[in-house]
Amino acid sequence: MEASPGVTLNKAEMAKRLKVSLPTLTNWLDRWPDFPFVDRGTNGKSWRFDPHAVFDFLAERQEEEQRKSAGRDEQLERLQLQFDELFEPEEQPRSLGTVSAKEQIDIWRLRELKRKEAERCGKLVVAEQLQDMFSSAFATLSRDIGMFLRRLAREQDWPEAVLRKAEADLADTQRKSVTAVLDTLKQEADTNHERQLHLA
Repeated sequence: MEASPGVTLNKAEMAKRLKVSLPTLTNWLDRWPDFPFVDRGTNGKSWRFDPHAVFDFLAERQEEEQRKSAGRDEQLERLQLQFDELFEPEEQPRSLGTVSAKEQIDIWRLRELKRKEAERCGKLVVAEQLQDMFSSAFATLSRDIGMFLRRLAREQDWPEAVLRKAEADLADTQRKSVTAVLDTLKQEADTNHERQLHLA
C-alpha cells in the first residue's frame, strides 16, 4: 500500500516496505551518504524516512548501476573482440598490458560464455566429432563407389584387368581429393591466423 503524502516511516517499517532486512538498510545508509531521510536516528530518537524520496533515490541508484554495468560489459566486449582477432582460441596472450587481474578474469569468462553459446547454437563443433563424421562419410562413399564400379564391371563384362585398373585409378583419385581438401582447410586456417595477427 502506498504511503500518503507527508507520511514517514521508521527504519523497521522502511525496511519492510523495501522488502529488505534491517542490516541491508543500514548498509545502504552507510554506503550512500546522500540516502534520503527526514530524521537521523540517534539515542532515544528513531530514524524517519519519506518512502517516496527513498524509492526515487533507489531507482536512480539502480539506473546508475545498470549504466555502469552496461559500460563495463561494452568495454569487456570490445576487449574480447580485440583478443579474438589477435590470438588463436587455444593461445593465451603472453601479456595483457594494463588490463587488471579482475578484467582478465572477466575477459576469459566472457570468452568461455561466447564459446558455450556458439556450441549451443551449433556454430561451434568439436573437432574430433567433425573428424569422425568426415571419416565415416568418406568411408561410406568409398565403399559405395567401389560396389558401383564392380557392379558396372559385371554388367558390362569388363575383363578382370580392366576392373583392377579402374579400382586402382579410383583409389588414386580418392587419395588426391582427400589430400586437396586437407590442404585447403590448412591454408584457410593459416590465412585466418595471419589475418588476425596483421590486425594488431
